[in-house]
Amino acid sequence: QAQHRPIFVIKAMFRFLAFALASHRQILADESWQDTPILTSLWQATSSKDNDAIDRLLDSSESVVLSRSGDGRGLAWWAWEFQNDYVLASIMVNGGDILSEDEDEAGKAAMAMCTDNPDCNKDALVQKAKSLMEEVKRRKEQRAADREKEDFDDDEDEELGDDEF
Repeated sequence: QAQHRPIFVIKAMFRFLAFALASHRQILADESWQDTPILTSLWQATSSKDNDAIDRLLDSSESVVLSRSGDGRGLAWWAWEFQNDYVLASIMVNGGDILSEDEDEAGKAAMAMCTDNPDCNKDALVQKAKSLMEEVKRRKEQRAADREKEDFDDDEDEELGDDEF
């Protein structure tokens, strides 16, 4: 009986660790999965294929690519759901993983929004998204250059001061 005790203790420790990890994952999900105005805007822009709005929203926050709504879904889920290749390309350009196995509250990965839909061709969508990545990068770099120029122009205006006119 003494020989079985260590195995029992080891099994108990593994069960405890598995429970602790699952609990920790749920706690993290509860803290970070919340509905926000920016996520609502991302959903609207993705569903209506408003690429300019997608660009503005992604420019406004580096973390928004990975943000999740209350049901655990986020930009990748909506991009797959609405078969939006531009958004999939934008996710990749901004450091996201469109093929991630991360799951939503229902236990589904983002790409399941496509693979569960007989009208969605995952491979063709990924190929199209990858072909758009250079355009998305170019647009992102152009917006950054435009913002930098605006900031420089604003700084120059401030140096003149009101009393010089």
